[in-house]
Amino acid sequence: MTLGIGKGIVGAITWIGELWETSLPGRAGRLLVQVVASPFAGRPATARQIGEIFLQQTYYTAVEAVPIIVILATLIGGVTLIEFATVLPRVGNSDFLGDVMVLAVLRELAPLFTAFIVAGRTGSALATFIGNMKVHGEIDAMESMGIDPVRFLVLPAVLGCTVGMVCLSLLFTASALLGGFLVAHLLAHLFPGSLGLDMELPLYLEKISGALRLMDGAIMVLKPAAFGLAIALLACMNGLSLGISSHEVPQGTRAAVVQSFVSVVAMDGIFAAIFVIPQLTGVMP
Repeated sequence: MTLGIGKGIVGAITWIGELWETSLPGRAGRLLVQVVASPFAGRPATARQIGEIFLQQTYYTAVEAVPIIVILATLIGGVTLIEFATVLPRVGNSDFLGDVMVLAVLRELAPLFTAFIVAGRTGSALATFIGNMKVHGEIDAMESMGIDPVRFLVLPAVLGCTVGMVCLSLLFTASALLGGFLVAHLLAHLFPGSLGLDMELPLYLEKISGALRLMDGAIMVLKPAAFGLAIALLACMNGLSLGISSHEVPQGTRAAVVQSFVSVVAMDGIFAAIFVIPQLTGVMP
């Protein structure tokens, strides 16, 4: 009897392990372990060996996306500010404009919209780049020469995408809060008295700074970093998992983008459960 129960438990654990190994989080987690261990496995890696790809990835992820981030953030910030500045006085809570802008823009809109742009630009390009290398046999050639593709391709790409994602999210936040204020005031001058936005920039900045907390600073860095890490891992994972047919490259790229979008939304819910909900309910200061 006891032996049968033990075999059943072992079988259930084995089944759960196999299911985890084939699942998306399990495959991405396995690649993350390989990325973390890659600098310490085999020949020591130097900064020069991975620096070039890291700089290229950071430049493509962050610098080249600056114009679209600034334009999108300014428009979204302006619309968000107008909506809240118009609605809050009607319910008698106009003093909470800073808290609402911090909660909406800094915690949610900036990381999410930035992640969607990075997934569409960087994730798709990275999956296509590594997928083409895999299809054309370049990955196998690197391995035959004793070069670890995870160390020389995936590690710099993950670092560059993560750093670029954090920088873009901070830029999105600043553009949405400041550029959005300018857009909202421009519309207020075009339609005077109709938007209910009569505060000046110093008062607006005072409301924003008064609403900021230490937890907001942590979320402002941790959430984009997690999103960037997930996007890069999924893109590299789909690229490395391709076979030898060139027809698989667009399929892998599509899978990387879709998985990135779904993963970002799921991770945002996890962050909300960890940080936002306890704080709103008074459990966390």
